[in-house]
Amino acid sequence: MFYSQPLSTRFGTDLIGHVSSGAWNQLDIAVAWVRESGIRHLSPSLVSFLKASGKVRLVVGVDLDNTTAEGLASLLALKVHGSMSVYINHNESGPIFHPKLYLFRNLITSKAKLIVGSNNITEAGLFRNTEAGLKVDCAIGDPLIASAVSAIDAWCDTSLGIAQELTPQFLNKLLAAGYVTSEAAARAAAAARAGSSRKLAAKKLFASVVVSPPPKPPGTPVAAALGAVGVKPSPKAPLSTKTTVATPAQVIPTAVTLAGPVGQVLLMRVRKAQVKDRPTQTQIPKDVAKASFFAGVTSVLSVHSGQSHGVHPAMARGTVNTLKLEIPEMRSMTDPIVRFEHTATGVQYEAYDKTSAQGAAIWASLIAGFTGKPVSTRLTKPSSPNTSTWWRFI
Repeated sequence: MFYSQPLSTRFGTDLIGHVSSGAWNQLDIAVAWVRESGIRHLSPSLVSFLKASGKVRLVVGVDLDNTTAEGLASLLALKVHGSMSVYINHNESGPIFHPKLYLFRNLITSKAKLIVGSNNITEAGLFRNTEAGLKVDCAIGDPLIASAVSAIDAWCDTSLGIAQELTPQFLNKLLAAGYVTSEAAARAAAAARAGSSRKLAAKKLFASVVVSPPPKPPGTPVAAALGAVGVKPSPKAPLSTKTTVATPAQVIPTAVTLAGPVGQVLLMRVRKAQVKDRPTQTQIPKDVAKASFFAGVTSVLSVHSGQSHGVHPAMARGTVNTLKLEIPEMRSMTDPIVRFEHTATGVQYEAYDKTSAQGAAIWASLIAGFTGKPVSTRLTKPSSPNTSTWWRFI
C-alpha cells in the first residue's frame, strides 16, 4: 500500500490500527523525531500492545532541535507497561539520523509488515504534513525483513557510542547539554523561522488549505509526568507546564466514534443527481446523514473557490432520509470524488474527477478500505458498485 497523506490517507490512523490489531507481537520503530504531540495519539494502543506481552524497540534522533523532552519522557513513561527499549542515535561529526521505519513482526505466525516513508512521530508527521510511505506485507524470513532488522540492530548498537539507551538519567543529560528542548520552545522556534521566511515575500505565492489533526486522547501535566520518570527540567531548556504528555493508563477504544470533531475526514465517491438540469447536485446517503459527521452542519466550504454551499435535509415520512448538497466543481466531472474535513471553522471539501491525480489517490484509499479489519469502506448498493456512493472515514 502507498500512503499519500493527508489527501487520501492518515498514517497515524493506520499505524494505531496496526498496533492495536492483535496481529503482531514485536514492533521496531526508527524515526528522526519524536514529540509528545505524536506519542499522545499512539500511547493508548502502545499501552495495550505492551500489556499483551508485545515487545517494542524504538530508536530516535535528536538532530535539528525537533525531538523534545516531553516526547522522550512520554516514551519512558510507557516502559512500565512491558518490554520496551528506547535508544537515541546521534553522530557528533554532523550526519543527521533521519530514517522513518516501522516494522511489525509476529514470531508465531512468521508474518511481517514493513512501512518505510517520511512520517516522524509528531502530530504533524502522523496526520497533517504532506507525507509519503510504502507498506509491504511479507514473510518474516524474507530478505527484505532481514535487511530491515539488521539496520535497526545497527542503529541501536551502543558499542561505537553513536547510540545510547534512553534512561531518565540520560534524558537529564540531554536536557542539560541542550540536545533536546521543550515542545513549546520547539514550536516557537519553528514559528519564528516560518515568519521570517514569509516576510521576504510581499504577497503569498501559494494557496492555503487547512489540514487538522484528530483530537488528542487525554493526558497528564508535563511536570508530573516528567517527575514520574525522574526527569528534572533544566534552566537551559525550560518546560511549559501547559503541555501534556500521554497518560500511560489509557486503553484503546473498543469502537470508533463517527462524531464530527476537528480533524475528522470523510472520503466519498459521490453520484450526480439524476435530474438533467442539476449536474452539480449530489446526495449524502442516509447512513452517513445519520452519523454525526454532518450533525449541525448547514453548509460546507469549497477549498477550490472559497465559497460556502448549503447542506439541505431531504425528508421522508417526517425524518431525514438524505442530505442534498451542491458541489459546483463536479459539473463537468464524469466520476466525482470528494474529500470532506472538519476544521475549526467548519467543514471544508475538495472535489476531483476520479481520473485526476488527486481523485485517483482518494479512489485508491477507498479501494484499500476493503482490505482492513474491520472493513472501512461502505457502499449504498454493495451489489451494484458502479452506481453506488462509496464512503470511508479516515
